[in-house]
Amino acid sequence: MCKFLIIRVGGRLSKTLWAGNRPKTDAEAKQRLCMAALDCITYHGFAKTTMSDIAKEAGVTRPTLYKHYKSKIEIFFSAIDHVALNFTLQVMEHAREFDSYEERVIEMIIFVVTELPQHKGLSLVLNNECSMALRGRAFSSEDTMVFLQMTAEPLIELRPDLAEQGCDITEIMSRFAISMIVFPGKYATDHDSLRQLIRRRVLPGIL
Repeated sequence: MCKFLIIRVGGRLSKTLWAGNRPKTDAEAKQRLCMAALDCITYHGFAKTTMSDIAKEAGVTRPTLYKHYKSKIEIFFSAIDHVALNFTLQVMEHAREFDSYEERVIEMIIFVVTELPQHKGLSLVLNNECSMALRGRAFSSEDTMVFLQMTAEPLIELRPDLAEQGCDITEIMSRFAISMIVFPGKYATDHDSLRQLIRRRVLPGIL
């Protein structure tokens, strides 16, 4: 007997569920569904992507997809949170390469400005369709607050006196970084000048 489930559709046998590679846990299943959703949104755009598209991309049936996620917006939020967590960990690791509070602030912002637009998945937050879907959630959801707290950790390590202000500081940093991505002006390629701008105008407000 075949180890994997075969689904008969319209008299024909479909591909093996999960493309013959079943996830070992629910967490792995959700992660793979999230990645499939991001791929579909990248290909087709947010508005045109359907739950059927996501199920097909993941190699599962619609009932299997709906077992884990009830709507496209739910799976999209989950997918963005997943990639945002990984990106946040990268930002934290990068920050700890620098020894001073000031340098950590500057280089964290520079890292986000340079790496986020190239990040597979997370760069979708810059897409107009996707940003509209995320607008009411940005900087207000519990998950966003967790990411802000995590990002503040490398700064608080050096300035424990700023612990209570950690989320406010990293929110300012994040908002500034996003504005520089969307409207880079002369700083698009001149990151040394951007560093100077951060040192002159951003640092004084978060010290």
